[in-house]
Amino acid sequence: MGFIAFSSDWGLKSYYVGVCKAIMKRISPSSPIIDLTHEIEPFNAKEAMHILYRAFNHFPPQTVFLVVVDYGVGTERKAIALETESHYFFVGPDNGIFTLIIEEEKIKSIVELNNPDFFYLSQPTATFHGRDIFAPASAYLSQGTPIEKLGEFLLLSDLSLLPYQKSFFSKGKLIGEIAFFDRFGNIETNIPSHLFEQFNLKKGKEVMVELGSKKIVSRYSSTYGEVPAGEFTIHVDSSGYVEISENHGNAKACLGVEQSELISLEPVQ
Repeated sequence: MGFIAFSSDWGLKSYYVGVCKAIMKRISPSSPIIDLTHEIEPFNAKEAMHILYRAFNHFPPQTVFLVVVDYGVGTERKAIALETESHYFFVGPDNGIFTLIIEEEKIKSIVELNNPDFFYLSQPTATFHGRDIFAPASAYLSQGTPIEKLGEFLLLSDLSLLPYQKSFFSKGKLIGEIAFFDRFGNIETNIPSHLFEQFNLKKGKEVMVELGSKKIVSRYSSTYGEVPAGEFTIHVDSSGYVEISENHGNAKACLGVEQSELISLEPVQ
């Protein structure tokens, strides 16, 4: 019996999360449900993409990841489920939220969730596929139902992918993009530690950070408190990616930056 890890952009004010959990428990009462987050920015599939990829491998194999960030609910976008060769399952809309999983993991099977035998309602409503299609599919997978029973097989080439700028070096600068922001306003980038560490920086070294027309000097540290309040710090976060922070402040608000903006890093000589 696998975990179900549930994330959405619904928040907790409405009843949607609770109803989906109720449907999953009706189908599979013993399946443990973990709320990964329900505070993804509304409609922000790219944020969901990054958060899912950073979180999934902390869970044991057989976990089912239910991700409902579904701005195209009721349209022609597909409802899908994926299984990786490492035995993780992913359920949600085909709108790019699984881009990094598809690119970075070996995919064993993909199906379109179109078998009404595994719907909550035989005629799903147009605006609540989270309840009527995704939640029941997640519960059945958690029970051990083979993925092929849930619908027809798809090819990788059938799926939607989100565009993003992969990290790279250019003329001594490390280029990437802003992946998302946490609730403290920290700037989470998609620059992985193995690239950043090629700078071979010592603690306290200054790094020039370019964000569009903005330039700031940020001090390399291992944690926030190693710089005075109000100063910028750059470090590798707990997920293994470069983060830009303002100690006791909000870097996003201070700099006025947005998701997907390019970011350039270069040690100050």
